[in-house]
Amino acid sequence: MSALPTLQSLESLTYHADHLNVKFKIDWYQEDINELIVLLFLSIEPIVIQDKIIGADRENIRFNWHDGYFVLNFDYYSQSCWIEGQDSASTQELATLHLAITKK
Repeated sequence: MSALPTLQSLESLTYHADHLNVKFKIDWYQEDINELIVLLFLSIEPIVIQDKIIGADRENIRFNWHDGYFVLNFDYYSQSCWIEGQDSASTQELATLHLAITKK
């Protein structure tokens, strides 16, 4: 597994009505995704990862947080990362999730 640069951090987390767009400061590799998950979720533990779907260039992580059901998506080739609600009730909780992750 490639080592994640020590300077990696969250550049931005942008709220949209149907998803949260995640951007990291440094380009990442698919092998770095576990470390990126820790970086992203460190401030909102506990989360429960329900399922991981690993593809050739994409990973989807289904997780629960505060009675909401979400999917964290990573696309390596486009360096895209976003979080969606799995249902309409969870989609409505994206603003709360956004605030929880970004609070300092």
